[in-house]
Amino acid sequence: MNKLRIIPLGGLGEIGKNMTVLEHGRDMIIVDCGVMFPDNDMYGIDLVLPQFDYVIANQDRLRGIVLTHGHMDHIGGLPYLLRQIQAPLYGTPLTLGMVKRQLQEANVLPRARLNLVNEKSVLQLGSFKVSLFAVAHSIPGAVGLVIDTPVGTVVHTGDYKLDETPAGGRITDLARLRRLTSNGVLALLADSTNADRPGRTPTEQLVGEALDGLFTGAKGGRIVIATFASLLARLQEIMRLAEKHGRKVALTGRSLVDNVALARELGYLTVPDGLLVEPSAKVPNGKLVILATGAQGEPRSALNRMAQGEHREVQLKPGDTVIISGGTIPGNEAEVSRMLNKLFALGTNVIYGKLATTHVSGHGSRDEMTAMLQATRPKYLIPVHGETRHLHLHARLAHDHGLAPENAFILKNGAAWATDGKKAWLDAPVAASDVLVDGRLVGEVAAIVLRDRQRLSQDGFIVALIPVDKRNKLAGEPEIITRGFVPEGVSRDLLQAARREIKRHHQHGKIVGHDQVRETLQRFFYRETRSWPVVLPSLIRV
Repeated sequence: MNKLRIIPLGGLGEIGKNMTVLEHGRDMIIVDCGVMFPDNDMYGIDLVLPQFDYVIANQDRLRGIVLTHGHMDHIGGLPYLLRQIQAPLYGTPLTLGMVKRQLQEANVLPRARLNLVNEKSVLQLGSFKVSLFAVAHSIPGAVGLVIDTPVGTVVHTGDYKLDETPAGGRITDLARLRRLTSNGVLALLADSTNADRPGRTPTEQLVGEALDGLFTGAKGGRIVIATFASLLARLQEIMRLAEKHGRKVALTGRSLVDNVALARELGYLTVPDGLLVEPSAKVPNGKLVILATGAQGEPRSALNRMAQGEHREVQLKPGDTVIISGGTIPGNEAEVSRMLNKLFALGTNVIYGKLATTHVSGHGSRDEMTAMLQATRPKYLIPVHGETRHLHLHARLAHDHGLAPENAFILKNGAAWATDGKKAWLDAPVAASDVLVDGRLVGEVAAIVLRDRQRLSQDGFIVALIPVDKRNKLAGEPEIITRGFVPEGVSRDLLQAARREIKRHHQHGKIVGHDQVRETLQRFFYRETRSWPVVLPSLIRV
């Protein structure tokens, strides 16, 4: 059957982990391959990946992976995917520069064929003709895609906004988009991140004006600015303002140092000679700007270590101005709030989003989404890149502007949207669960492990050492050790009662087993404390 299938493996119902498969006949392409950062209740988890099983099983059909831009939620999964397959990658210079660095660190660079493209490129990948167009976003080199298929044209916007005065001067090229789609658009896959924000996203120019005023007002003290390491246009503006106000710039945070070096090498960032210094350089406080990672309150980020008083080179003090120049990603509110409170407690002058326009989103708001719908006039809309509420609000917006309600598809990760160009339907879904990364463990930490970690964080754990004889029968006094459960002084009588409970259940020579001990102690401690500590029995042969 002559049909196109579009299968999102990530990015729907969530912020991050963006990855979409398109397939027709024997040809398959992928748009982006990102990661998502863990929720607060994912104890010990470093990253969340899409599930790659479907791609691995069909890798002989894969004609290429096309990357819209270099943010981690669009490229961060590549080192993990390329451990299992080989593939050609297509991206603009900065995007591929950032990808190359990741692949080198993961020792998988030989498994990728890196192909440089630009916003005017046209790629023939099997039966897919992919034409790129420039979009304004919060990182240079971002593109959207017009994908011509045998059954019709698909537009994938990537992340975009319609900023007419963007930092870096690159606007979303709606004129090229219209030319490329003059024969109509079958399906629009469009960024939904700001579907709950009315109007237009403010221009980046406002941030520069706000920062200029803050530089003027910060007399005599250091200026510490935390922002995303990938916001290169913002970094360029900060460099310009530092030079204007007679300040040197120091960088702290590995990703920031690496990205600045890469951007300078590729010509995306211009830094005057002598402007950059080390954080430990002997520069008067009123003549120094410190650029740091940590706008999201990440525990080991440079700014959070400053807030904790643990940074090796920078100790904050009254008179310093700390500027948070990055929007809070959903789920990070608690960490950012704690960090802000600590910064205030140090006596610094803290400026963040509610106090000044120190950040604007890189994603378009509702009026820009309307403009994209009007520019493409799709037959079908598939909202992507957003939490569930964003997808639904995007679909409602399209309904309000003339799209038939049945032609907007709210999908979940793993759904297989199919079309023959005349009608659309849902095929059988594919596996698309979260894959958790914990250090070197990829996909080996299951939900039951996370539940145990959550219980450990809430109720602690108990180790029960049970002496048994060669017939596996109780052969002595059980020993019980607790951590994070109840204070030692309180636990003495409780643990003595727990020992009696074990002996009572295993008297008269009954066989002792791990499951029996665990169930006995869990019931006992819940009855006595209304808590569910993790119980770890250990049978010791004597």
